[in-house]
Amino acid sequence: MGRLKNTFFHKIKASSLTEVIVATSILLLVFAIALLTLNNVMMSTLQKDTQSMDTEIEKLIYQYKNQQLKAPLSYTEDDNTITIEEIIIDGNKFIEFSIKDEIRDKTRAKKIIVTSNES
Repeated sequence: MGRLKNTFFHKIKASSLTEVIVATSILLLVFAIALLTLNNVMMSTLQKDTQSMDTEIEKLIYQYKNQQLKAPLSYTEDDNTITIEEIIIDGNKFIEFSIKDEIRDKTRAKKIIVTSNES
């Protein structure tokens, strides 16, 4: 019987419960910090991204130059308020294209000079 105990019941070296809890807590803390940092980076990237707004402004300018749009014009599409208006600065006539994203509270605008054959 003594031989059987020695064969099947080897003592396994293990950590104490306190050590396991401390190691698990450290791992959880590291992963929590990593997740919060990643979330912060993703949110700031999404808020700073204005690529789609710039693309939409370029489309509007193209349509205006090809006489598909007339100024002044204002409409809402999805969550964006799109405005096209004539502005005179120092005797020069400009057309301002602006898009305001209502959700992110971002505004992008671009002006073009109106030449005599565009008006």
